[in-house]
Amino acid sequence: MNNEDWLFHIRKELEKITRNVAVEIWPTPDGKCYFNYRLEHVRQVERDARWLLQAVGGDEDIVIAAVWLHDRYQPQLAKPDHHSLLAAEWVREHLAETGFPVEKIDAVAYAVEKHSSPINSLPESAHEARVLWDADKLTKLGPLSFVNMVAVMPAYPEHAMNYGEIVRMAKDELARRKELVDLFYFPVSRERAAQRIAAQETFVHQMRKDLAGV
Repeated sequence: MNNEDWLFHIRKELEKITRNVAVEIWPTPDGKCYFNYRLEHVRQVERDARWLLQAVGGDEDIVIAAVWLHDRYQPQLAKPDHHSLLAAEWVREHLAETGFPVEKIDAVAYAVEKHSSPINSLPESAHEARVLWDADKLTKLGPLSFVNMVAVMPAYPEHAMNYGEIVRMAKDELARRKELVDLFYFPVSRERAAQRIAAQETFVHQMRKDLAGV
């Protein structure tokens, strides 16, 4: 396998892994899935990671490989114990088989292993791991947060939904996410996080007005 093939390989593999679980949660009559939350999440992490790399620099190979591998053992909504450790172990044992540069594998494994690490626990020397951490958390902010909240509800059929409940959940989600804004590693991440939180606040405010008939 050529070095140029590694990203194609790990992308296609994650698409397959996530799709196999998505068809159980969001099935279509023809046996496909109409939504794939985990795949959409990882795609957005890549977008945010590439934007962040342009702003703060870093090794693109390490960051993008870590993006596509960090949730390999969390294919949809469940959070298996130690999913980051399992993914890091896979990186160390199998990433070389894709043609990925061997000398960068340890850095990918470290970033993957630490992507769910506690706030402010990554040293400044772990630049690429910090990029992944920030990009992963940025995807949880802004309008996409509400889209995901509603889109994943078929996975919880016991939870009755109506507009009022959506507003309540949106308020709770906003309160949780606001706590993240000042905790990103990079100033540009904090700035973008604040922009996305502002958009969330506007959304919640308008929905509350609409439901109140104001």
